[in-house]
Amino acid sequence: MPLYSIPVAIAYQLENDPQEIPYSIGIQAVGTSTQAAQAVSMVLTKALIQIRHPGSQARILQDRIKIGQLGPQIDGPYAYVFTQGNHINQLGFPSRIDQDRGTQLDEAFTGLDTVNTLGVLVDCIHLAYINSTGLAAFAAHATRLNMRLFRMSDPLAKVFEITGLTRAVPSYQDLPSALGALVRESAAPRG
Repeated sequence: MPLYSIPVAIAYQLENDPQEIPYSIGIQAVGTSTQAAQAVSMVLTKALIQIRHPGSQARILQDRIKIGQLGPQIDGPYAYVFTQGNHINQLGFPSRIDQDRGTQLDEAFTGLDTVNTLGVLVDCIHLAYINSTGLAAFAAHATRLNMRLFRMSDPLAKVFEITGLTRAVPSYQDLPSALGALVRESAAPRG
């Protein structure tokens, strides 16, 4: 089934907040339908709440969820970019990352501000090919952007293992596992 970029806005409130301030997050979700985009957005929002408000409980304001129309089709891998702001952005990449596209991947990662970026989660399920330029882009930005990969094919995992990139760029089986690692790391004291 084809994947689409779908905008979703989710509002929430922190429990025990005497001012009952509503927060909102705009998410450029990826899904096969608006229902799938909403489900993914809920998972992403809960993780971002844990990162931004550690130790607090929050309540999603179901009546304030807004879902946009199906956007462009996503044919290759994509990344969720968690920010300090009110957005979880999405970057799309081609399924084959060769010399030119590897340079574009590097430029896209270079353009992300580390002060405002909490983490980058890359879904690799549709990554069919990557050359040394693309691998170098991942290596150059993995630590700086707190990057995690998920749903990596066995052949791609082997390439990352052979090149030693598995030490720099952790890989997870699925989105919830990658999110869990991101949340755990954000809660760890920084030395």
